[in-house]
Amino acid sequence: MTLAVMFAFAGCSKGDYPEMARVTGTVAYKGKPVPNIMVNFMPTEGRPSWGKTDDAGKFEMIYDEDYKGVKMGRHKVYFTPAVFTIDGGASKASRKAIAAAAGLTPAELLDLRSKYGSESETKLVVEIKKDPEVLKLDLD
Repeated sequence: MTLAVMFAFAGCSKGDYPEMARVTGTVAYKGKPVPNIMVNFMPTEGRPSWGKTDDAGKFEMIYDEDYKGVKMGRHKVYFTPAVFTIDGGASKASRKAIAAAAGLTPAELLDLRSKYGSESETKLVVEIKKDPEVLKLDLD
């Protein structure tokens, strides 16, 4: 093995990652589970993590292809549809299909996205302090 290859492998250790926590939980909107929605954690500094809810609204966060979890610390949390249509929600039928995939009406999805649909809009902030962390994200 050449010296350059050995140095390349030496840089690929868990030591290059920040302090991490495995994060799982549920997402509910007005008391009902939200399936098929992307859960996005954006830390104050560093790389974001994401997860997708299952049929019961449960999720597990992923940091990258090698590690599940999120960076310890403060995160803004926002939600985006996990289902897309060919017109991106431009038509009424498309908006209905995207909302239905998340178990919501188009009006409910619009309300959820207006409050929690982007990093700049969301007011939802979580502090990850321990590993593992189980969250119950109840949205109104």
